[in-house]
Amino acid sequence: MQHKDRQLLFSGMVGVIEEIYGAASCCQLDAMLRQKLTTKLDEFLLESQPVALTEATILIADLRGFTALMESLPSHLMVGLLNRFYGLMAQLIERHGGVIDKFMGDSVMALFGAPVRRADDLLRALACAVEMQQAMAEMNRHSEGRGEPSLYAGIGVSTGDVMAGSFGSRLYSEYTVIGDPVNLAARIEGYSLRGQVLISETSYLGARGHIEIGAVNDVMVKGKVKPVTLYELKAVSYPIPLAVPEIEIRKSPRIIVDFPVVFRKVEAKRILSERFTGKVNDLGYYGLSADLPLILPPYSEILMSLTPELGVDHAVEVYARVLRASGEQGPYRTNLQFTTMDTPGHRKVKQYVDQMLWGQ
Repeated sequence: MQHKDRQLLFSGMVGVIEEIYGAASCCQLDAMLRQKLTTKLDEFLLESQPVALTEATILIADLRGFTALMESLPSHLMVGLLNRFYGLMAQLIERHGGVIDKFMGDSVMALFGAPVRRADDLLRALACAVEMQQAMAEMNRHSEGRGEPSLYAGIGVSTGDVMAGSFGSRLYSEYTVIGDPVNLAARIEGYSLRGQVLISETSYLGARGHIEIGAVNDVMVKGKVKPVTLYELKAVSYPIPLAVPEIEIRKSPRIIVDFPVVFRKVEAKRILSERFTGKVNDLGYYGLSADLPLILPPYSEILMSLTPELGVDHAVEVYARVLRASGEQGPYRTNLQFTTMDTPGHRKVKQYVDQMLWGQ
């Protein structure tokens, strides 16, 4: 329980005393209560939520490209979009019996199985993830009608044993979970494309009789010696049939091009300093194909600097994720999907494609 929750409980106790004994007595007792009872109250609240080992499913949903999008949005619109996202996610987590652990910048982490464990925690978490993507698609339809940018989320889900309880001190504590499944959920979310739900192998094995999956990929994640298998969740059958909306990757026209691209790897939302140069072969509204000097694993993220070939006097930066790469000894033909939508860089790409196609 967080410090602010303890303050609310303390205020409630003072209110009861005021109602019974009157305002004057309350004022006299207020200082005494704070001196005598706060320590014991903290101890009670910490003891009432002891740290214990339990199995839980962790769900992390993160907005794709929101940091880059913020650079081109008025602050009031940015706050409105973010609050709309938080509101939708909170409603769905509550509806499926989950608990919001925390909001983190442009992402939300939810728990299923802590503090209360149920037999169907995993299945409810997966249904929640699917409904989250459905809600994002519906929100984007309304945003398009208002002339606002679309938002896309990537979702990661992991299941396993965690330590759950109140962590902290008497000055500040909060209920949360720690353990490898929490870290893994964050890594999995980092690999998810916009509109996609990726789940861990443990989550897949626990729910395989009630779900439909798509692509299966082995990836290397930080902190793991061996590759981790990720499963793309396509649909669930519990408690009712639900399907993840399709985000069509090649739904725009493509143009044949031939110009260089400079790119840098992005790991844990940190842009690495080392630069590599490749060559773009074709370009569309939502992605491109390029020949790169090294193999990049599926779902890995890069920041690309496209040259002034796009008709601007400076390089245009766009974030993208790797869909697949092929080739035996380089250059390696790599298909990428843009993760930043409606940013200045992405708009320049779309403008360039339109100009090449129709002279617009």
